[in-house]
Amino acid sequence: MALGMFVIAVGGLTIALDRAFSAANLLRREEEVRQQIESLLDESLFLPLAVLEEGREIGPDALGVRYAVGVEPTEEFRNMEDEVLEGMWVVTVRAEWQQGGQKQQWRESFLRYEP
Repeated sequence: MALGMFVIAVGGLTIALDRAFSAANLLRREEEVRQQIESLLDESLFLPLAVLEEGREIGPDALGVRYAVGVEPTEEFRNMEDEVLEGMWVVTVRAEWQQGGQKQQWRESFLRYEP
């Protein structure tokens, strides 16, 4: 009877540890993706807009993540006369990967002014 209880306890512990390791791996992967996206956004501050307009595809990396960097003009910002402010661009970095048989995606954007 004691041996049976021990086997059940060890089985439960094994399942719990497996889930904990899976969660830790997921968090590690998401942190690496976030850091790479930040790096690409920082890099895009110094690249000419002509290069960004062509689009950039990077990857897949060691984790199987593909990155895409793009830019497009935005008309969201207007002056007091309701005229579109020229030179405002939205730079977007998108990351895509497969995890657990499902497509995962992360996207970050920022504004860049260049007249």
